[in-house]
Amino acid sequence: MAQDKNLELLEVMHSIQEDPTEIETQWDIALPLLNQLVDTAPDGFEGMVNMINTHFNNALKFDSVKVQQFELESGLIKLKAYLQKLSTLGEPY
Repeated sequence: MAQDKNLELLEVMHSIQEDPTEIETQWDIALPLLNQLVDTAPDGFEGMVNMINTHFNNALKFDSVKVQQFELESGLIKLKAYLQKLSTLGEPY
């Protein structure tokens, strides 16, 4: 996935994590980016990307703001780690 799309996903998910009430309105932006993240994961990173995707999708399933924030924060932590790993491997994130 192109670096600009990864950064866009990071920004969108961060804004949702800051204000979970935005999850419904921002999801139309986030979903294609998440799908693209999964579809373009390099070999060996599929599990990590699927875990990121699961956390973000779980946030949508819960009504509790605390649970949503937990899932979003967990996904963001893993997304940032994933992007860092890509950059250390010389992959453009």
